[in-house]
Amino acid sequence: MRLKLAAATLCALIACVAAACTNGGGLGSIGGGGGAPSPFPSGGIGVAIPSGQIGVVNDPAWGPVGGYTQNQTSQVLAFPPGAKIAIKNLSATTPHTLNVLALANGPPPQWPKSPSLSFSPSGNGILGVGYASGVLNPSSSVMVTLSKVGTYLIGCAFHYVSNNMRTVIEVVAGATPGPTASPGPGPYARPAPTPTATALAPQPRLVDQRGRSFTLASLRGKPLVITFIGAHCTDACPLINGQFSDVASRIQRDHVPARLLTITLDPEHDSPLAMRRLAKQFEANPQYWLFAGGTISNVHAIMRSFGVISVQGKDGYRDEHTTFVYILNSQGERVDTLLASSALNDSVVDALRDRSVVAQR
Repeated sequence: MRLKLAAATLCALIACVAAACTNGGGLGSIGGGGGAPSPFPSGGIGVAIPSGQIGVVNDPAWGPVGGYTQNQTSQVLAFPPGAKIAIKNLSATTPHTLNVLALANGPPPQWPKSPSLSFSPSGNGILGVGYASGVLNPSSSVMVTLSKVGTYLIGCAFHYVSNNMRTVIEVVAGATPGPTASPGPGPYARPAPTPTATALAPQPRLVDQRGRSFTLASLRGKPLVITFIGAHCTDACPLINGQFSDVASRIQRDHVPARLLTITLDPEHDSPLAMRRLAKQFEANPQYWLFAGGTISNVHAIMRSFGVISVQGKDGYRDEHTTFVYILNSQGERVDTLLASSALNDSVVDALRDRSVVAQR
């Protein structure tokens, strides 16, 4: 398999994408945020519009979250019981709130479509169902005590619907505050990976470069690496395609029992024929690397199941989007999520060689 992308072009793409496309949270910048917020300490929660500079994160267990952070990137947050923290508005221009929508039993979250969220403070400073911080004007803050153990779905009264400003806060013994709710030394542990779209019934069908119809469930039996790209995207997607080409060459050469799958995230413009042409450009061997399109409804259903976010750009194509790569084991369970980077190809190969990652459960 021969990569038709010149090395100099690939290096230029890597530099461009790393600097401008992923935005630290897997989503290209889709709106002004008044500048990146200052890093926020682990003893607090920062709030800001997710379409600004803190971006959106597709948490492996909980799906897309945005607008709440302890650092410069959106996060699922975890704290031990009894923690007293500050909730600070990181914006210099826009008011926000932190409201507890409901208790969650576990992933995936059941986000209410149009909840009634309060702009007035409630809950007596104790995080729990019904807690509301009240309006936090730019740069202002309020203290809250996390004394009630639980997993809470969080939203902003101003921007829950308009900007999907929402996250998950876990209050559990042993939790260590930090990026993506890192587990601490106690009994707390990250929720187990949940079945992806492969567990849905009926399965949405896709069409590969050979014109064959298939479902994700039909690919079980080998580890599967999935990414979503736009055929017309000129930022992250050529980088991902080039790196997938390298991975496909390496797993074919070394007879690694795995398969790659590239799915369009712009089915309105990328027909199965367009994906076939892209596969031909990269000389993709369908035994190791599938390119797939399908009906708009089927592709969108699969995108939703993975939490893929895409935004229509000024040229009409969905060229502003999340840039995650999903690792599924041979049973179709998602076991890892990677963010596109200059080292993506090595990370994917390492994951496919790690039996603890791709082995059946």
